[in-house]
Amino acid sequence: MVFFTCNACGESVKKIQVEKHVSNCRNCECLSCIDCGKDFWGDDYKSHVKCISEGQKYGGKGYEAKTHKGDAKQQAWIQKINELIKKPNVSPKVRELLQQISAFDNVPRKKAKFQNWMKNSLKVHSDSVLEQVWDIFSEASSSEQDQQQPPSHTAKPHAEMPITKVPSAKTNGTTEEQTEAKKNKRERKEE
Repeated sequence: MVFFTCNACGESVKKIQVEKHVSNCRNCECLSCIDCGKDFWGDDYKSHVKCISEGQKYGGKGYEAKTHKGDAKQQAWIQKINELIKKPNVSPKVRELLQQISAFDNVPRKKAKFQNWMKNSLKVHSDSVLEQVWDIFSEASSSEQDQQQPPSHTAKPHAEMPITKVPSAKTNGTTEEQTEAKKNKRERKEE
């Protein structure tokens, strides 16, 4: 959640409440973000959606922000969409859909969720168009995975067989000893 400070009256305000505060505070022309300290004049605060984290603020000179695994995958997925737009063999209708898809940051990577997302977000209800778009994605992702995997991992040698463990006599003996110890405790209590 982003918080701002009014430079006129000094009141701290949540982003949701800024418009209400601006209408009440007559001298409010500039807002400052509490976390990063940037000044926002007029309606510039609306573009300030995400601010620096505490780690970045207090981390020191050598602080390096960790990239989230999901963000990296999503960026790779969007990059793949942008590459597919440039291909010459894509129909104009599908190309237009791909351009619309590339504008979003939350594109699903699984078939069912992707098609449901396209129906709800882009209002595409034609099953044939949905299948065409997904086929293009799956073709591109399968060719990309083939390039990334070295050929040595594709075939497993037959010599590797799963080893089954045979229970030893020692393990059975410990359970019997435990039950005898329990009986002895019960017998002691009864006595």
